[in-house]
Amino acid sequence: MRKVKIAFWLILLGLLGVIFWQNQTFFLEKRGVGIDYLIGNYQIPELQIALYFLIFFLVGLLISYFSSLSERFVARKTIRKLNDELIIAGKKVSDLEASLESRKAADLNADHTITSGSASVPEL
Repeated sequence: MRKVKIAFWLILLGLLGVIFWQNQTFFLEKRGVGIDYLIGNYQIPELQIALYFLIFFLVGLLISYFSSLSERFVARKTIRKLNDELIIAGKKVSDLEASLESRKAADLNADHTITSGSASVPEL
């Protein structure tokens, strides 16, 4: 599976490289962005379009990371709780198995003491 993932990412990066290479003039062109609010106008300085793509991609990654952060904390807490319960259940199982083994050994010893001694039965 690891080789498939590596191959997938290499193919994806190759396709992105081909897209960038074929549209180099567009991505390297400088453009400015203006935002017109009701109370004012804001001009972002001229940057290459590829930088805009990169900036908005990274901002999207950060937004998705921080939006899923609380879910990951809850999931980590749940996993820790379930692992603790699993350890407790494993200890109970091992204690019960040890108790069962000791009872089996006690039963075997009790059977050996009854049948191992020769009883003298008087003949009639």
